[in-house]
Amino acid sequence: SLLTSSYVFHKIELATPIGNLRLCMWFLEGFEVDVARLPAEQADIETMSTNSAEKNDSNTYWEFSPSGEYTVPTESMDVVRVRSRFLGFLHRLTQGEKKKESPLDPTDDLLSLSGERLTKAVPAPDWEQAATLFEQRVRPWLETETPSTSVVFYVAPPYSGREEILRHWAGANKVSVLKEPTTEAILGDSSKWLRAWPRKGPWVLPQLERCFLRHASGLGLVRELLSGMMSGDLGRGIVGCDSWAWAYLQHVLPNRSSFTLSAKAFDAQRLQELFSENIFDQHGLRARFRQADNGAYLFPERQEGDDVDAADGFWRGLAARSRGNVGVAGAYWKRALRTLPEKELGEQEAESRQSELEQAKPGYAASRHAASRQSKWATIWVTPWEDMLQPALPKGSGESELFVLQALLLHGGLSEVGLKRTLPFDRASITEVLHFLAEREFVARTDGRWYVTAYGYPTVRAALKTSDYLCDEF
Repeated sequence: SLLTSSYVFHKIELATPIGNLRLCMWFLEGFEVDVARLPAEQADIETMSTNSAEKNDSNTYWEFSPSGEYTVPTESMDVVRVRSRFLGFLHRLTQGEKKKESPLDPTDDLLSLSGERLTKAVPAPDWEQAATLFEQRVRPWLETETPSTSVVFYVAPPYSGREEILRHWAGANKVSVLKEPTTEAILGDSSKWLRAWPRKGPWVLPQLERCFLRHASGLGLVRELLSGMMSGDLGRGIVGCDSWAWAYLQHVLPNRSSFTLSAKAFDAQRLQELFSENIFDQHGLRARFRQADNGAYLFPERQEGDDVDAADGFWRGLAARSRGNVGVAGAYWKRALRTLPEKELGEQEAESRQSELEQAKPGYAASRHAASRQSKWATIWVTPWEDMLQPALPKGSGESELFVLQALLLHGGLSEVGLKRTLPFDRASITEVLHFLAEREFVARTDGRWYVTAYGYPTVRAALKTSDYLCDEF
């Protein structure tokens, strides 16, 4: 694709008439769309059916479909950069416009957004809405007297909201939520845990990945559990399972297939729409997001004349890097947000901004006139995607680090004791590896368990895939 792009650049240098330039611009746009559709890993995935992809309303971002229809946004970083920079050049050449410069002063030092301001600027997704849409998807199955399967598996990658959606759905429908078994039950006698299973459904088991260990004695419970689910002996229910655990269980316990659902991957447009919901600044007013290098608006405040492709390049890069995973995208989005050093806005300016916002059209931060008068200290500045730091495993990383990372992913997180049970390393070595990875933000500990971080996940997955480790299909 880069070789062909170079050829296109060369041809355009020779095409001096404006008409030919516009023709080449059209050709390049079409060419890059084709390049974006050449992912070898997902080439054989069928297109989602019209009925399952149809949205219920304009504010619906969550769509659920069979897991086999999951399609990862695949536009490469090279395509994002070529498209953004080259089409911007052609646009300025044909329209006689100059490249927009940053509205910031070169001496302005941007700081990472944190605390309450970060919380207001990046609120949690609306899990209730997602649970409602999940309910619409599974309701026909729940209302069928004799369904073809008694269990539906909700399979999803880490940080994509699977557990939150299932727990919100269970709470709204007063459905029993089953607790995970203890380590003793997994490795020893599981009869007590299984006897407590509610025979009348529906029920929800949010984390199947917590029901086994990759250990010689760690698969008995999950084998018995899946057998009871497939036979219908455990009643009707919904099982949540991490995509990595699902890949492992499909490998060690074949022929255990059932109906699986997943949330559709978030592409660039849907990420932009999702992150534009309920965003506020430190004064409780709708926040304004602009790209730091050229002032481009990241959300619908932008109007005719803005460098639209400059902002769109950020969302395309974010969707590709996160593989459509809303939690991973959120981690990178938070890191991209910047602010100038705190300065108090005077009461008069705050009152003026409030008055202007009240007169603005519904759904927008303010009119362009009002927005232009807002202080640059009230704006949230976004790091351009090409300037975002992408974590890389250090050169000193080896098989020990990859073994630990894969074990954490397969089990949805593990304690140090759990890692020792599943890996052929002593605890001191495991602790050393964990702290080595934690210093580089690839893992973190929460409530006694270690997890691969959302920020480090894309790099970790790519490293495991390159080294031929068992990986998920998401």
